[in-house]
Order: sequence, then structure tokens, then C-alpha cells
Amino acid sequence: LYLWRSHRIDIAAFVMSTSLSLLIISDVENLSRRFLEFFEATGNIANGVRTLIRPHEVIDQPGAKALMVKRGDIEFRDVGFSYGGDRSIFEHLNIVIPAGQKVGLVGASGSGKSTLLSLLLRLYDVQQGQVLVDGKDVREVTQHSLHQQIGLIPQEPGLFHRSIRENIHYGRLDASMDEVAEAIHRAGASEFIDSMEHGYESLVGERGVKLSGGQRQRIAIARVLLKNAPILVMDEATSSLDSITERFIQDKLDEIMEDKTVLVVAHRLSTVAHLDRILVFDNGRVIEDGSHEQLLRQGGQYARLWSRQFSDALDEAVV
Repeated sequence: LYLWRSHRIDIAAFVMSTSLSLLIISDVENLSRRFLEFFEATGNIANGVRTLIRPHEVIDQPGAKALMVKRGDIEFRDVGFSYGGDRSIFEHLNIVIPAGQKVGLVGASGSGKSTLLSLLLRLYDVQQGQVLVDGKDVREVTQHSLHQQIGLIPQEPGLFHRSIRENIHYGRLDASMDEVAEAIHRAGASEFIDSMEHGYESLVGERGVKLSGGQRQRIAIARVLLKNAPILVMDEATSSLDSITERFIQDKLDEIMEDKTVLVVAHRLSTVAHLDRILVFDNGRVIEDGSHEQLLRQGGQYARLWSRQFSDALDEAVV
């Protein structure tokens, strides 16, 4: 402005210098923003790397061998376990499950049912005692081989944002397409898969959001059928389903339970009433052990839970 007022530059030079000044100011402002974004990204990457390189808490022992289950016996021998702190989940827990037996685990939330399954799957190591499969301590075998011998149906099946075929094939990667198709048929999933636009190649969405709860469970059942492991574990597999879908899924589960050692965690007692044996947990202890009829005759905790659930179901039916 001073040069222009003193007639040392013309109007064109004034406009050009003003425009360049505004551009420089804008670029300097953007550069300062980029520096802030750069340092933020650097911090995020550093946090991610620390998470990724964190050592695993449960690792295979040196010289661990592959587990080959021939019978399917399960034993919890003098097991003691806690997640840390003063409170122990299990103290001197002893359970023997013979091969081929179907066992239901019931009890209040926090009584130790799901923890028992986690110890069997070796998601955690016991602090005392042993968890044995076919007489072999699960800490002395490779985790991969242990998981190959156990079929798992959780409450919320883990589905990947891939096709239905790939999600089922994950159960046994060396299976043929004919075996995949047979597993889908046995799981009762053929009808809804055939009705989808791309059939087996239809994408299920992140965590299976494009499927209903019953459809997700049928995919999980097909995966377990394809895997055909000698031990089957179910953790609240039908608790989030309506009664009609639960009955359908239950019929399919009864089929895949044949010739397997089965552990079933359930809040709905109707899910476990037909099993060979029921264990009632309370604060990490087995307080009752027997068949459905035996536990009802005892008139203990299980009988009270059964009466309460039966009365609630009857009230809902009347309403």
C-alpha cells in the first residue's frame, strides 16, 4: 500500500503482491494443520504397534505336541483359577466327563460356567491343578491342535465380512464343496441361502449384520458340522433367539451332538433338560450333579430354577 500510494508500483503489481500474500498465508496455515495431523497419526501408529507386539499371555510350551482325541474324555483335576486379585473363581474343582456324555452347565451369572469353557479351550491357564483331554494336559499340547478337536457354537457366532461359503469353509479348510453343501443342508440353511441373490457367495456383512440371529446360528452349526470335532462346546447358543427359531436350532443341535462329548452352558433350562447330566454351579462350586429327573427329585437349586422358569413361561403363555 505504501509503494502504491507513493506511485512506485502500478495497480497490477499491487493486485499481484496482495494475491501472493494471501496464498502464502493460506499455505502456511494448511502446513501447520498438516503438522498437527502428522503428530496425531504418529501417536496412533505408536499405540497400535505397542498393541500388536505385546507378547501373548498363553503360549505353547517348548516341545508341545499335537493333540489327537480318540475318545473325548474331559477332566478338571483339582483346578484352582482366578482372573487376578483376591477372589478365586475355582478352588479345588474336580469334574470328570466321560467320552460321549452330554453335560449341561447351569447357574447364576458369574458362577463360573463360561470360565470353565475358557479353561477347556485354554484361553487362560489354570494356576492350580490340570485340565485334561483324553488324559493329556491342555498346557502340554499345541493350542492349534486343541482347538481343532473342539467345535464351538457361541451365543454370538463370529462371522467375517466374507461370503457364506467362506464363513462355513473356515471350519475345515481342506473340505470339498460337496462336503460344504452337505453341512449347509444338514444345518437347515439351504432354504434361506438359495433365496439370496448370490447364494453361497452372498456377503454376510461385518459380523453377519445382513443375517438374522437364527440365520447366523445356522451358519455356525454348518461350520461345526463341517469341522466334525469329537468335542462340542455351546455357550448360550440359543439364548438370543425366539422360541420357534430356538426349537428349530435345538433339533439341529441334537443331531450334531451324536457321538460327541458335549458341554452346554444355558440359562434356559429347557435347553439342557434332555441331556445326560446337569451340573449346577454356585460361586465356582458344583452344588448339584445329576440328570434332569434326579435333580428335580432332590428339590434343590435346580428344582427351584426349573419351577421359576416354568411359571414365567406359563404366565407369558396366558398373557
